[in-house]
Formats: sequence, structure tokens, C-alpha cells
Amino acid sequence: MSSINSKFEYAEREIGSWTVPTVEFASTDQDPIRIPISGYIVNSVTERKDRLQSWKVAVSSKVKSKRGGKAWNPQTQYAIAISFSFNISAGKHGYTPLDVENFTKPILDAIAAGLFCNEETDVNNIQHWCYDDSNFNTLFFHRLPDAVSSTDEGIAICISSSGSGV
Repeated sequence: MSSINSKFEYAEREIGSWTVPTVEFASTDQDPIRIPISGYIVNSVTERKDRLQSWKVAVSSKVKSKRGGKAWNPQTQYAIAISFSFNISAGKHGYTPLDVENFTKPILDAIAAGLFCNEETDVNNIQHWCYDDSNFNTLFFHRLPDAVSSTDEGIAICISSSGSGV
């Protein structure tokens, strides 16, 4: 691991079937959460609301299960790294250059919900994805090589916090 500065470290991690770059806090009490999520990556502009909702539920439920029982503290600073592997050959992303920020917003909304919702919250029932993500201070997005098939499409997420998180 090489240090970017005194606060963060750059690393390459195995997350699912991918080797991905991450930016993580250099010293913390909380191990980073690393989550692979396979499936069609949904964007916030062109997708139907039901498909967008299903994607957010899939992401937030994985984050919630990895965070442990108690909701994390939204006042702690977070570094989020997301790597994308798109299957563009199928045409489902429009055969055009991908506008990546349209894919990041739903993922960040779902990560915030997964980290900060109460233990009792069923993420399937979240209608308003308005959890505070103002302390997602360091965001790193990376495009992986395109997936060969639609079953290989997905994202790898690394969530690092500046403190214990909870």
C-alpha cells in the first residue's frame, strides 16, 4: 500500500472477481467494507422507477448486511471507492459513451441508506433515499474493463471511515 498523503492510502484490493483500486483512510479503528455486487448497473436518468428502486435496494441491503447490526455515524468522514464493469455490448446502456455520474448517484444514495438506516429498517420499504451523505468526503470512481457478458456486469464498493463508524 502506498500513501497518497498522511490521511489516505491507495491500495489494490480483491473485491469479488475484480482487482480494484481503492482509497482508504490510513489509520482507523474500522476495517473497510468491501462489497461486490453483480447485476445490471442502473442509472438515475433513463431507467424506470421500479428498476431504479430494485437497484438501490440491492446495493443498500448488501451494505447494511456488511456494516454489522448498528447504524453507522453519519458525522464520521467516509471515503468511498466504486469500480464499474459494464456490459455495453448488449446495448442496454445505449451503445453510447457512458455518462458515469448518472450511475453514481443511485449507488451513493443506497450506500448512505445501508450505512445509516436503523437496524429495524427494511430497505425494501425505503421510498425516499434521503440519508445524509454529506460526509462522503472522498469519492473515487473507476471504470473496470467492460464485462464480456451481462452476468459479469457489476460494481465493487469499498467504504472506509475515519473512525469507528458507529
